[in-house]
Amino acid sequence: MLNIHIKDDFFNITNIDKTSIPKIYSIYRNSDDFKYATGFFQSVEYEKFAYNISQFIQRDNIFFLDVRLNSGETIGLIKGAIIDKDNLAWINSLIIDTPYQRKGYGIRVVELLQEYLKRICLTKTIYLSVYKNNMSGISFWTKCGFYDCKGLPNKDDVNFNQTVQIMCKLL
Repeated sequence: MLNIHIKDDFFNITNIDKTSIPKIYSIYRNSDDFKYATGFFQSVEYEKFAYNISQFIQRDNIFFLDVRLNSGETIGLIKGAIIDKDNLAWINSLIIDTPYQRKGYGIRVVELLQEYLKRICLTKTIYLSVYKNNMSGISFWTKCGFYDCKGLPNKDDVNFNQTVQIMCKLL
């Protein structure tokens, strides 16, 4: 897992640790609100959740970040991967817990991550996928400057599910 630490006046965004797992698990358990962002459309048992995290974080090119207010309270998470050879990043999930939504926190977290990826990782493009019927997700990512990129460059052979919209942003 990549070692990422981003801090500003409001947020401390850093790699997940043992203290963040219970809060992140509670977010994942709220599958009705976050099913599109997590990919879980029903409740998941803690053991399976912990196993999936342990497998994910063993990869060298990934990030799984705990989004905390500077007070220490976890309010969300963001996870993804960096592909150095292509100077691109993928955001797999961004979740801001329900009580903290519509306060500009999600947009600021994306801005901070983009700045970090551009400055430290030399990322030039960020990709993500959104379920087409997740209109609030598409709206959010559009506000963050992402646009429908109709697939991936040089990947004409990749057949994306008709329910997924690929979005990207040049940095």
